[in-house]
Order: sequence, then structure tokens, then C-alpha cells
Amino acid sequence: MFKLLRYLKPDAKNIIAVVMLALVESAASLALPYLMSFIVKNGINALDMRVTLYAAGAMVVMAAIGLAAGIISYKISSGVLSRYSRTLREAVFKKVNTLNPDQLNHWGTGALVTRSTNDIGLLEECASFLMRGVISIPILVFGGGVLAFLADPWLALIMFTFVPVVVAVLYLVVRRIMPLWEKSDEYIDKQNSIIRERLTGIRVIRAFNREDKECERANEATRIMAENIIKANVNMGILTPLILLGLNMVTVLIVLVGAELMQSGKSAVTGADIIAIVQYVGLVMNGIMMFAMMLAFLPKVVVNSRRINEVLETEVPAEPDDADTADFSGGLKFNHVNFAYEGAAENALSDICFEIQPGEKVAFIGGTGSGKSTIVRLIMKFFTSGEGEISFDGRSINDISGKKVRDNVTCVLQNATIFSGTIRSNVRMAAADADDAAVYDALTVAELKGFVDNLENGLDYEIQSGGTNLSGGQKQRIAIARALLKKGSIYLFDDSFSALDFLTESRIKEKLNKKLEGRTRIIMTQRASTAAACDRIFVLENGRIAGSGRHDDLLENCRQYREIYESQTGSRASEGGVG
Repeated sequence: MFKLLRYLKPDAKNIIAVVMLALVESAASLALPYLMSFIVKNGINALDMRVTLYAAGAMVVMAAIGLAAGIISYKISSGVLSRYSRTLREAVFKKVNTLNPDQLNHWGTGALVTRSTNDIGLLEECASFLMRGVISIPILVFGGGVLAFLADPWLALIMFTFVPVVVAVLYLVVRRIMPLWEKSDEYIDKQNSIIRERLTGIRVIRAFNREDKECERANEATRIMAENIIKANVNMGILTPLILLGLNMVTVLIVLVGAELMQSGKSAVTGADIIAIVQYVGLVMNGIMMFAMMLAFLPKVVVNSRRINEVLETEVPAEPDDADTADFSGGLKFNHVNFAYEGAAENALSDICFEIQPGEKVAFIGGTGSGKSTIVRLIMKFFTSGEGEISFDGRSINDISGKKVRDNVTCVLQNATIFSGTIRSNVRMAAADADDAAVYDALTVAELKGFVDNLENGLDYEIQSGGTNLSGGQKQRIAIARALLKKGSIYLFDDSFSALDFLTESRIKEKLNKKLEGRTRIIMTQRASTAAACDRIFVLENGRIAGSGRHDDLLENCRQYREIYESQTGSRASEGGVG
């Protein structure tokens, strides 16, 4: 927890100001019981109205000073806390952007969202408690205690008999609620993940009539989360009534004992002293209650701090220093590569072997789940292979940084990511300094220039977040145009023509062949017609290469490829080739 307080360092001067103002506010609060006692002893008992008025005026001044100090400290602390939470969120966001996909998958989107929002919000509350409580609690407790002892030691001792009870209750409560907060946070993460899955996959859920099942999953996570939060809050809620009960009992006991001492004449205690001590009891108990709330809040803060620190302290594997590494010529080799996703029971890829020569155009064909996108992620060094070796131009990918790989490999992913902004800004993400002529050239190859020319704003047409005002084919073509602006040695197309009709796909591929002539092209596809035009085809099934070769050879020798072809064309392989 204390590690995260270092992010308050830039506001050190403001924090000192808040602490000093809290000191002034607490001192003003302590002065009021003394002035009240002074009025009773020297004004009311002595029938001196002038002393009473002066002391009452002093009380008004002290109250005004305390109010002003409180308002100013709250204003300053609000700015400090907002900057603190902003800095923490920036730190988490920057750290997340440095994590590799393996680490991101380990945490999960839901858990990272919770850490960036809910957990940091609670730390902000904790910082608020610390700034004000670090000086207020000692002043109220010890200052009130000392002043009470000065008024009458015996009555003051009664006040402190309740402190051990408070400590014991605090210990029991804190011990009980720590695991409850941990469990609730775990299910907040799970709930976020489930809701995110529902939002991103709502069409699939509805298409397969799985809405009730998904609701059950979300309800179960919410139920467990709510049960633990309620139990924790109920345990925390025990503190306030217990402390108030003790406060009232101590107050009654002080009044009773004080009255007995006054009547017996065994002590010099006066009614003014009893009034002052009762008020000091209120201040001391207020400080103890603040301390109790801090301790009750502590388990939650410890849990949240640990969760944030787990992200911030995650070790990112050091990248090789390849500043002098030459750009790739386009050669790529997989040598007996095996790969399994974290937590998976089986390999996603098993014994994958192939070699692609510079400038070659190859296709990987297979159904959903055959391993095409996994190969793309390994080539892009989003993941590292468990066994085997991947190499570019004979150099192992383990000796090349991820940045260098992605500088040389241009990829159009299966799901085109479109950002809010204009068509120009989306296409120029690959090359921020590209002029409009280069953007139009890329759009022409992607068969999108006609669409842009017909828009009133042209390249300045505003795209909504996620490209919701574009069709699936238009989003894929923007992604293709974006990739063309980046000059790479290897171009990867991961099912990036799947939303296009055959005529548009044919025209784009014809233009790509001219535009990317001499560059290595790797096409992941489910269409036999797309694969047929490539120099070589690799057939994937269940994460293994079931066959490789040219189209005609595979029709004759590879059952899996022949089945794909026949299911898509509706004709027997012997009846003719693919058009």
C-alpha cells in the first residue's frame, strides 16, 4: 500500500498545507471545550456578563477559524486526490501497454478494468483519510486526553477505560473482513469479464438463444460478489454503534462519578470541569472513531493496493538489443513449433514446420479453430512458442525484439479495428506523415476510393467508435488500406477478405499482386478460391499441417483440402479447377 503513496510526491507542498490546516481545525475544536468551561467557571458562576460575552466571542472566532480551515483543506485535498488517481490510472495504463499478450491474457480485460477504476477509487479515499487523519487523530485523542487529565485525572481515566474495548473490536472486525473483500474483488473481476463477453458477443448469444444461460452466469457472479460485500459492510457497520454505545456509557459514568465527587467534597472538580471533560470525551471518541474507520477500511485498501501493485510490478521480459539488425528480406521458417494458450488442456499448434522464401505468396487454409490466427500471433511475436523455433532470414525470433518484428511485418488482423475519427486518421495510423495522395493510393488498391469520393466530407468523413457507421467489408478495406501505407517485408492477411464479395475480393487481390510484387505475402483464409491463386498452400486441421503444395496437387493428394473445395464449389474436384 505504501508503495503507491509515492505517486503523491509531486503534491508534497499541498499535502503539507492540508496537514497544517487539519492541525488548525483540530486545535480550534480542542479550544471550544476549554472556552466553554471558562465561561461556566468565570462568567456564569461569577455572574460576570462581560467575561461571558468575551469568551463567547472567542468561541465564535475559534469556530469560524476551524470552519475556514476545514473548507480550505477540503478544497486543496480534492485537487490532490484527483491528481493522485489520475497519475495512478496513467501508470496502470502505461504499464498495461508494455505487457505482452501472454501477460494480458493472464490478467484478463475485466481484472485490468477493475484495477484501473474501482481499486484506484478506493485508494483515493484512503489517501483522503491519511491526509486528514495523520494529524487530526493524534491531536484529538492525545490533545483531548491531556486536557481532560488537566481538568480532572480521575474522570479522565474513566474515559480511557473504553479504548481497549475499541481495540479488541477492531482486531476482530479487521480479521473477519479481509477475506470477504478479497473474494468480492475476485468476483467483481469475473462480473466485468462476463458483461464484456456479453456486450462483444451479443449477436452470437442471441443467434444461439443463450441469453438465459449468460444471465445465469452474470447473476451467479453478482450474487457471490454482493454476498461478500454485504457481509463485509455489515461487519464494518458494527463498529459505529458499538463505539457510540461506549461513548454514551462513558459520558453517563463521568457525570455520575463527577456528581458524586462534587457532593462528597473529596475532589476539587467543578461543574465546569465535568462539562469540559464530557466535551473532551466527545472529541477523543471522534478521533477514535476516525481511527476505527481507517482500520476497518484498511483490509479493503490492502487488497486493492496489492492488486494494483501486481500489475505495476509485473516484470516485462527484456527485449533483445537489435538496433543493428538489418531489415528482413521476407524469409520465414517454422521448425517443429508447438504452442498452447495459458490454461489450455491441449496445444493450439503441434509440430508446425514450413519455410517461406522471400517474395513468395503462400496461403494457410483451414476452418475455425484450425490454428491460422495463432500462427499470425506467433509471427507477430504477440506470443512466444513453447517449443520449436521461428526464424526470419535464418535469425531466431527470440534474438529479435517485438518492435523490430512488427516494423518489418505488416498485418491485417481478422477483426478489423476501426477507431473513432476520420477515414484519413484511420488509414494514416500506419504512417502518420503520409500525405493525402498516399492515402488515396492505398484506398484505391483497397477498392474504397469510390466510396470516399461519394462522401460529402471525403477523407474527413467522421467514423464512429468501432466503425459502427461502416459495413463489415468497408472496415476490412480500411484496414487493408492502412496496412499498405506501412512498408513491410512480409504482409500478413488474417481472413481479411472474409466480409468481401467475390468480385470485390478479386479486384483487390489483383491490385495487391501489383502493389506488393516481390514482397512476401501470407494469407490466412477459409476460401479455396483465395488459396488457389497462391504459390503454395498449407492446409491446417486441429493445429497441425495436414498437407501442403499447389492447388491441383492438394485436390489430388489432400482429403481435407478436397473437402473444403467441394463444400464451397458444390462440385467434385475431378470436375474442374477453381475459377
